[in-house]
Amino acid sequence: MERSELIELLEKYTKIEKQEDMYELMVTDEIFDDMDFSPYYLGGTRFACNQFDHCKFNGTKLTYSNYCSNIFRDTTFSKNYITKGNWDNNRFVHCSMDSVETLKVSFFNIIMEDCEVTNSIFTKGIFNVLEEDWLEEEGMETGRFSKTVFRNCTFDRCSFKDCVYDSVRFIGCTFIDTDIDTTNNGVLFTDCVFRDA
Repeated sequence: MERSELIELLEKYTKIEKQEDMYELMVTDEIFDDMDFSPYYLGGTRFACNQFDHCKFNGTKLTYSNYCSNIFRDTTFSKNYITKGNWDNNRFVHCSMDSVETLKVSFFNIIMEDCEVTNSIFTKGIFNVLEEDWLEEEGMETGRFSKTVFRNCTFDRCSFKDCVYDSVRFIGCTFIDTDIDTTNNGVLFTDCVFRDA
């Protein structure tokens, strides 16, 4: 798909502002480089098996979004609200997320490498690792967090069950009724608060 064609689709979709429970814009198997998605409405969209390099999602509405099996490199997310979304099997490399709020979003089998997540809230999120490997053709391993920093984040009723950690840091984070292994050698918790709901 040509860049101009995608922009035309995004502009049309944004103008119509489809109902959030409808998935009428679907984009697959594309490579986006230095694309700013910030001006567009992306609620109810599906992006699968794409590659995002040096892209921006700043203030982008991503409710009821289905973004699966994508690769995000050097991409920024800021002031995003994602609710009832499916973000499974994604890989994030050198990405930053600031002031992102998610509600009931699935993050099964994600890989986060050299990423920083700040001032964000994850409510009823699922970060579990599935047993099977996925996207082996891309050289991706089972879901994991590697050299990832979570700073001033709130995890409310989230599950990090069976996750793989490598040099992961949680700094100033709050965990409310959240399932996370605090004894894992690959995780460092600094100034974090753990409490029941």
